[in-house]
Amino acid sequence: MKQIIYTLRIFPDENTTDLNELLKRLEENLKSGKIIAHQVTEYFFGMKILLVNVEAPEVDGVSDKIEEEIRKTDGVSEMEIVNVTRRVEVWKEGG
Repeated sequence: MKQIIYTLRIFPDENTTDLNELLKRLEENLKSGKIIAHQVTEYFFGMKILLVNVEAPEVDGVSDKIEEEIRKTDGVSEMEIVNVTRRVEVWKEGG
């Protein structure tokens, strides 16, 4: 089955200061996909956000499920999908 990689911006609510703890909660709540990479980065005016890559199967409705699961996570104020792409398999001829 083909896999999709979603790049997401996740904005913490005003009470969330530990983004590593928020990441743990996201990993626990995310049932429709798997976080395969993450980065804490500065946004506007020194605000820190999470950039995450989520891998999920290419099936109807999975992006809506991922969005719902992330938005329901305690400590998340907002999220937005920045990029969606198919996972690329690297292979070598003859091996």
